[in-house]
Amino acid sequence: MQSSPELRAIINGWFTSVASGDSSWADRHISRGAGVRLIGTDPSEWLAGPEVAAFLKEEVKAMASTVQVTLGETEAFVEGSVGWGVTRPTLTMPGGMEVHPRWGAVFHREEGEWKLVQLHASIGLSNAEVFGMEVTG
Repeated sequence: MQSSPELRAIINGWFTSVASGDSSWADRHISRGAGVRLIGTDPSEWLAGPEVAAFLKEEVKAMASTVQVTLGETEAFVEGSVGWGVTRPTLTMPGGMEVHPRWGAVFHREEGEWKLVQLHASIGLSNAEVFGMEVTG
């Protein structure tokens, strides 16, 4: 396993596309395979196959130039034809509210290009918020 500046740039490019409203990132970097999966922050965001690219393109259009993105540290790694990465950006909404999602994705090299095959975004809640008590493991 080795660090991947190339994948780090692709991941950061997603957040740049969100901020600028450029949905072409989805066309360039999402696999067209049936095994593509997305789990988003909303409970209804559990998507598969071609609907992943369509969803992300719509998300970019909806947030275009209204959400300010500040990138956190992005880590990305590769091993053979598989790569993965994580980041914790800050999204500033039009009213000034900040959201701090946790974002992770898996990529696969297809015809020499890195393509996203799995994406998971979540909003961290404390164990106390979720379970009503402190849970440790």
